[in-house]
Amino acid sequence: MKNMKNILLIFSISFAFSNLITPEDGAILNRIHVLFEWKQIPEAISYDLRISEDENFYSIIYEKTDSSLAYIDKNNLSWQKTYYWQIRANFNNQSSDWCTPFSFTTTQALSSSSVNYINESQYQAGVTVFGAFFNYFSAGIDQTGKEIWNSGANNFVYYSSNSFGNVFGCNLLSGAENNLPGMEISFQNEIIWEEPNDEFLHHDIIKLPNGNYLGIVETNSLGPIPIGGWTASFQNLGFQADGITIEFPWIGDKLVEWDKDTKEVVWTWSTFDHFSMSDYDQFGGTWTEAYLSLHYDWTHVNAVIFDESESAIYISTRHLSRITKIDYPSGEIIWNLGHEMPSGQVSMGTEIGFSFQHSLQKLENGNILIFDNGNLSPEFCGTDQPISRAIEIGINDNIANIAWSYDLPPNLFGFASGNAQKLENGNVLITTVGGGGQSIEVNDQGEIVWEGLYNLSLPYGAVYRAHRIPGLYPAAYSILIDYYMDNNGAPGVFISPETSGISFTITNEGAYHLPLLVQITDNENWFGPQEIEITIDPHSSMPVTFDGNVTNLTYANPIQLFVEPVHHPNKAKTVVVNGFTSPLNIDDPKKISSNYFTLENPYPNPFNSNVSIYYTLQNQQNVLLQVYDLGGKLINTIIHETLSAGRHHSTWNALHESSGVYVVKLSSSNQIKTHKILYIK
Repeated sequence: MKNMKNILLIFSISFAFSNLITPEDGAILNRIHVLFEWKQIPEAISYDLRISEDENFYSIIYEKTDSSLAYIDKNNLSWQKTYYWQIRANFNNQSSDWCTPFSFTTTQALSSSSVNYINESQYQAGVTVFGAFFNYFSAGIDQTGKEIWNSGANNFVYYSSNSFGNVFGCNLLSGAENNLPGMEISFQNEIIWEEPNDEFLHHDIIKLPNGNYLGIVETNSLGPIPIGGWTASFQNLGFQADGITIEFPWIGDKLVEWDKDTKEVVWTWSTFDHFSMSDYDQFGGTWTEAYLSLHYDWTHVNAVIFDESESAIYISTRHLSRITKIDYPSGEIIWNLGHEMPSGQVSMGTEIGFSFQHSLQKLENGNILIFDNGNLSPEFCGTDQPISRAIEIGINDNIANIAWSYDLPPNLFGFASGNAQKLENGNVLITTVGGGGQSIEVNDQGEIVWEGLYNLSLPYGAVYRAHRIPGLYPAAYSILIDYYMDNNGAPGVFISPETSGISFTITNEGAYHLPLLVQITDNENWFGPQEIEITIDPHSSMPVTFDGNVTNLTYANPIQLFVEPVHHPNKAKTVVVNGFTSPLNIDDPKKISSNYFTLENPYPNPFNSNVSIYYTLQNQQNVLLQVYDLGGKLINTIIHETLSAGRHHSTWNALHESSGVYVVKLSSSNQIKTHKILYIK
């Protein structure tokens, strides 16, 4: 038995050459915080990773030994450089050869951000991500102001990121009627979901607990021109302008919920249906703008959030200086908070005096945090000049009070955009367009602990929002097969019929809590299928064991472990491992087929233009990946070549095809697997 062990170890060492996964060879990266992933090697107890500035590894900039299969480097890479990386496996008393290296190149930085001050002992760790309008890009900076991610050439403007690490924003489409469609992306600049782009979406889009998307869409109706100082000007244009006649285009807002799969509209809510047209801005110059543009920007909703515990939607309506709580799905208004208006619909908070506000955050204590732009603070609060502030509002028994506030200095007055975010450590991150665009982090005593400068000058650029997030990789994890070894050329695990169990170790390499759906299946029905849900804390590992009914066999039983991050299904992984109950006979005709593979569900499905297809090959083999229509007509051959063992990714672009159902077909010499996909233009 000892001799067999030595033979197996030698086999493992000599074949540890093509085990790199991410970054792919030749990849172009829009980030310098880089996730490295590689494949497991039988009997390895750890792995050495090294990164070099040259392909011969004379200029090694980083080396690390890691027992998992993934590592995030945050400190050693720069922009506009090409790097080379490789790994080797470590066994009990020796190491394998270094594998063939992969290369990747980082693009250029887009921002000119800097940090003016930092109190490291009170700073909330993470990445500050911001979006910029007019020059249309987004970027992320570390605590020193160093840019570590950007949106590249995608013209993406960041809106928000939720607690699960889903990222939302818009993408500038020049020449399109709806030129800022909302979308969800990853920090690898993958488009996860995009709204149908048939109405003008603006300011905000979020993901609901049911998986659907909710956004703010422009809508319009005719309304009167109220009596006021502008009346005569409108009358000179030929309007009645008598406060009664329905004659002038009013622009309002509509909340739209889209089905995550079909993108059909499943719920709407309109300001025209729930707000009175007797309520309108009287101080902020919106009617003067209406005279110049010949339409009235009435409500200008600029933020939306959803509270699952209350099944309630909160919106910020800038031009009414109002925050509204809406019951979902009935659409009934629970309350309006803010500036008193003629309709009497505002029930509380009139004395707070916020105006033209942006952003909303529902806090754990039930309070609401907003960014008060303060355009009308001289009129509403009696200040000498406009003052912007962050305000935490407490609401109890229909009474609203300021629980906490922070006034920005006059030079940081933000007449538009901006936001406030309560951080995990209790600090508040406040972002303003003032001073060239800045974010300041203040503690509960109002002391500045960090100040980031974006150096964006109007009219060429302006910061929209900024948030502090834990990191760029909310679904960075690895799956280790426990007791993984080689069995006469077929790597796998020995499973005793007496114990009938198989174990894996899943490691969360990221800074987010990671909920996972874990499924196991196998060809011999040893384990079920079985399915469990687990959550792994940041930078932690969790063992996963499945018990089954193992029967004796003399050949390999392929066991498939499918792991899907609940909030990031595009980051699902499939591990295939051979299960054995005895050493494999090399001459056994039932030895595992070299052509075995798995085909995952294409994502997204339904899809718009691009669909991702993931498949895992047990061994190196020639594969044919094709797309057919339902009539059996070949539409496209995506791949027809020999590929290495492991997980692969292909993309089909259906831009020039008709909407409808298609079939993805993956085949080898003796196996075929298919999946139906729905293309919606």
